Amino acid sequence: MFDLKKLYLINKEKLAVFLFFSGMLIAYLGSLNPWFMWPIGTLYAFPAGILLVASYLLSITLSRPIYTRNDFILPLTAFIALSYYQLFVNGGRIGGFIFNLFHVVIFLCLFLIDIDKLEKLATFLCKFMGGLLAVSTIAYILWIFGFPFPSRDASFSDGLYSFTNYFFFLIDDRALLALFYRFHSVFLEPGQIGTACVMLLFTQCGKWKKWYNIAMIITAILSFSLAAYVLIVYVTFANLWIQGKKVFLKMAASVFIFVTIIVGSFFYNNGNNLIHDLILIRMEVDDGDIVGNNRVTEDFDAEYSNFWKSSDIMLGRDMPKDNFGNSGYKVYIYENGVIGMILLVFFFFSSLHSATNKKALLSGVLLALLAFIVRGTPLWYCNFIPIYVMAFYNPKGSYIEAEANNRKEQHA
Repeated sequence: MFDLKKLYLINKEKLAVFLFFSGMLIAYLGSLNPWFMWPIGTLYAFPAGILLVASYLLSITLSRPIYTRNDFILPLTAFIALSYYQLFVNGGRIGGFIFNLFHVVIFLCLFLIDIDKLEKLATFLCKFMGGLLAVSTIAYILWIFGFPFPSRDASFSDGLYSFTNYFFFLIDDRALLALFYRFHSVFLEPGQIGTACVMLLFTQCGKWKKWYNIAMIITAILSFSLAAYVLIVYVTFANLWIQGKKVFLKMAASVFIFVTIIVGSFFYNNGNNLIHDLILIRMEVDDGDIVGNNRVTEDFDAEYSNFWKSSDIMLGRDMPKDNFGNSGYKVYIYENGVIGMILLVFFFFSSLHSATNKKALLSGVLLALLAFIVRGTPLWYCNFIPIYVMAFYNPKGSYIEAEANNRKEQHA
């Protein structure tokens, strides 16, 4: 007989987990700036923090709370030191210092949550992003073939970004006369969503055939982001290594396919094709540097060289007002100085020091380094959450076994 109580009784543990997932999802999306979150800008940490506080308060009423880890003090202290230092050296206002408490809450809950929930969080984020990107990709392809979608003009960051918003996807106005429009779904930049997808795929060892992961792979490919392509190659072999699979034969086969595609792109249509024009040309060496290594402008590069010779090297400098087009590790060092780099290294060390899988830890640290070089935004949730989740990955018993071991250590 059907139990009517199920219609009005809510499992408090499931509700606490749901609130945790919802708060982390808002934080994750907020760090990627989708157009539907532009009205609240950087204030996304407020609703995320409120949901996480509600989750924690509900959790402490349970007979078996979901926030039970005791290794959170060091990483949380490191985050507080780093985040408030960044606010101080970058001229943060008093409101920013107060509002940063919501980011502290987000990281606190991430460090406190039981390890088995981390796996579920990663899967939840992948399914949400995969579903969003699948719908967006289909709409984008239909639009390319002439299907009419309603649109409106949209801009972000005081007009630095300008788009035609088709609601399911954005088209950069700077690309309106291009032969091909790089896909970036509802997010600011193709490189941004491309690398974010790869970072999430890092958490999906052995699960890349799932529909939501296939959607993220397609997005990474359609982004035509050189950074995303480099990272996805690295993540592919890192995942195989973490799972203990034989990497050499797969690497040899991949290299063969990669070389075949490169050679073919030079001959197909006399080199006039997307792979050659958007990717391979950017890998050519010009004056001793790779053409695609354009994370900063020439003016900023000169300013950065001057910065290293100045007394500002320890605390950093304020970014020039015409900073558009500059990103990567140089921007981070310029803004936060050597002390900022030291605090950043300490934060990552303290966050990952209790990792249960050394292969996943090493792979994650290298991935974080590559992402930092490209984007220079290590505290963005879309960059940090996947690295943190994978530090506790266990290929044999999954995260649940790691959680069981963690509980044993806590009671020892």
